[in-house]
Amino acid sequence: MELPGEQRPPFSPVAARRARVGLHMTHDQVAYGLAAFRVHTTAATVAAWESGHAVPDESELLALAEILWCAPVDLMGSAGALREHRIGRRLSVAELCARIGVPESRYVAMERDSAWRGDERASAALVRELGLSLRDLVGVAGASGQVENLLHETLQGRPKSQLAAMTRLLGMRRSRIGAALAGVHEEFTHRARVSLSWSDGVPGARPRGDADGSAVDPARMADRFWELLGHPAAEPGMIGIWHRDRLDAD
Repeated sequence: MELPGEQRPPFSPVAARRARVGLHMTHDQVAYGLAAFRVHTTAATVAAWESGHAVPDESELLALAEILWCAPVDLMGSAGALREHRIGRRLSVAELCARIGVPESRYVAMERDSAWRGDERASAALVRELGLSLRDLVGVAGASGQVENLLHETLQGRPKSQLAAMTRLLGMRRSRIGAALAGVHEEFTHRARVSLSWSDGVPGARPRGDADGSAVDPARMADRFWELLGHPAAEPGMIGIWHRDRLDAD
């Protein structure tokens, strides 16, 4: 049952329709199958989900994933926030809290704020139960935006100027982070120069990038940074991830 004021999980209508059509099921058949999971709805509601006019709640999404023989994350499109990772593993709040040893009230608050603040022991359990990578751990801690800001700042100055902050946040070797930052700086500043050169002298042409990186897509830059870093596994002992409030105050 959905709690009052509870935000519904992300949902991909295209993915849901593709999965249903792939199984040669009708809206009526999906609605009938959902009843087996105590989700009572109509074919019209299923059609509304696929058209984007309605969004299933958590229990409806989990049941729909079972009916369509797919993972919940396939219907969500991606898992970034803490709640999305939990749903992706088909775990209720009570089940996850029992496994990681965190009081439900405290966990619910962290999930609501999209800001994991567990200690090292709880973080190790969370990583294990949700199968998190370091990038995932950064995301559930609500630090993805901070990483993107640091990456953007590397394009406005020198990569080494952001090395200390990024090292404190991720807790990895300085040399490894430094190499990834240098790679991002080199690739994206080169793209900006090429874009400016392409538009130079062309009447009415607008540059596709700026020398300071202001037109660079943060998500694309972050993707490249994690690629260069090698998509490291999460290490709950790393300083910074769940102590961001303390670090920001330093």
